[in-house]
Amino acid sequence: WTTGAQYADMMYMLARTDPDAPKHRGITYLLLDMKAPGVTVRPLTQLSGQQGFNEVFFEDVRVPVANRIGEENRGWYVGTTTLDFERSSIGSAIGVRKQLESLIRQASDDSVEAGFRSDSVRREFADRWIEAEVAKMLSYRVISMQANNLIPNHEASMCKLFSSELSQRIANLSMHMYGMYGNLRNRAGMGYMQAVSSTIAGGTTEIQKGIMATRGLGLPRG
Repeated sequence: WTTGAQYADMMYMLARTDPDAPKHRGITYLLLDMKAPGVTVRPLTQLSGQQGFNEVFFEDVRVPVANRIGEENRGWYVGTTTLDFERSSIGSAIGVRKQLESLIRQASDDSVEAGFRSDSVRREFADRWIEAEVAKMLSYRVISMQANNLIPNHEASMCKLFSSELSQRIANLSMHMYGMYGNLRNRAGMGYMQAVSSTIAGGTTEIQKGIMATRGLGLPRG
């Protein structure tokens, strides 16, 4: 599933270029023109009614060698570096902070004022605000490593896992604040449904925990 493929002019892809090589070799990182002959994009309609993800099909598609990124047959390593940058989650850290600020502004609405005054909701707000600061600090750590030409691996997975799970907790807080009215209010209900994808996109929770265990703590596989 490719996010935003229906809008993209280009996409990057990992293509097997040597079928006889071991599993992490024989793969090349390519930039693909989405208007190239043989590329078909089919949007997927989600539970929320939105079309954020797409199926992308390739039929006899050719990519010029000028669109190769890095060495031929070593694209897996370029791809994992790309993921490390994605999982630094600085965008997510900013996003969860904005989610909380938006909820605070909405709390002045008469329909949720009573819910916001609840002690349990206020405690949740305080917890989520602290966690948003933690997410920002984790992201800053990864950015600092990248700025010093270090490769964040399990550190990036820590950021991704923490930020994505925090996004879900904030969505739960929104529904708690609105009560049953949250099922009718478009923004709260939509956010609740969308938050499910945060622990899937960019690598599932299980993948992040595996990276943290093996590469961060040195635990054996299996």
